[in-house]
Amino acid sequence: MSADGLPGGRPAALAALLNALVDRIEAKPFAERRRDISYPLSAGTWPEFFSIALHGERMFVWRALEALQAQPGLGLALDQRRGQRDLDIWERSPRLIVGAQAEAFLRDETGRRPGAVVAWMAQWRQAVLARFSNMALCERLLSRPILILSRPPEQVLERLAGIPALAGENLMLHEAASRQFWGLSKILNGQQETIALLLDADTCPFPDKPVQLLVAARTADPAAPILFVENAATFESMAVGRLSAAEGFVLIYASGYKASARRLRQPGGSSVYFAPDVIERNAALIGSFPAWLQGTDVSRPVHFWGDLDFSGMDILKELRVVFPGAQAWKAGYEALLARLLAEESHAPDEARKSGQADPGLTGCSYADEVLLPALRRLGRFVDQESL
Repeated sequence: MSADGLPGGRPAALAALLNALVDRIEAKPFAERRRDISYPLSAGTWPEFFSIALHGERMFVWRALEALQAQPGLGLALDQRRGQRDLDIWERSPRLIVGAQAEAFLRDETGRRPGAVVAWMAQWRQAVLARFSNMALCERLLSRPILILSRPPEQVLERLAGIPALAGENLMLHEAASRQFWGLSKILNGQQETIALLLDADTCPFPDKPVQLLVAARTADPAAPILFVENAATFESMAVGRLSAAEGFVLIYASGYKASARRLRQPGGSSVYFAPDVIERNAALIGSFPAWLQGTDVSRPVHFWGDLDFSGMDILKELRVVFPGAQAWKAGYEALLARLLAEESHAPDEARKSGQADPGLTGCSYADEVLLPALRRLGRFVDQESL
């Protein structure tokens, strides 16, 4: 059904949103995604709606949006905490969840024809079903294609079929991918299950590259609390002692979400590199830290400090899967929160962060009761390098 088939068509604000969703799909097609699109509905991402002054008109558009949930692949998520229920529904941190099933509907509604990706995917489906008889493998390849638009699908599958010949060479996943797929080292990221099905094995024989951890010490105590730092510039600044609040901590840098990788505490899942100050101030840490990291101890205090934005909070949430007791570092976040409240902050779209999704609850009480409510209320972010 197109907009022309409805009385009066879609409201202008809703039509703008549907076009924005197609923009997001075209920027990164579903074939390249591991998850559905989680599109936050805010003044930054949907200005056409939030600029509507009349409450009744807003409600009319919102009801039209809610009606879209009847379409396969479209859903609306809200903050369900009790304290949010008295707010207008669009003030409850809404997110539109968009799955691959919704793409045809969105393109039909906006009149925007599919590009080369959709045509390639149709060829991919035919090629997969023609080559493989293992239905589990076929289903996996159809839901997680190896998308290389410049190559015919048959040629990509031919290279995939050659993967078993590399299984005995003790390669990491990026090495196997680069050898087999024209130097594209990251093309098999997230394809471990596909490879296991291809080899009829329980697991993929090509491990991910280890997460590289940089470790500095602002203490002589090898059992001191751990502080994960999100950004490299801030880590370097803390390592040389510029931020006095870091005294007494063992500092760890792993770029962004890598700090929360599930393999971090597994044998071979991480590589540790010590800063020169460790030898000077805490040589015992060189032996004790790897043992702790690959052990099962969850009693050691672990803290996280990153940007005061939704992605930073999501990293904390994921880090708590690996280190269940991990907490937001109050000394750092209190300083960022002060800047946020003083309007020394930026809108999400000013820093290309408009796609960040609200993580909901992290499990850390300080983050959930103080930091996230402030982010939702003000709709602005602060980078940790600002201190």
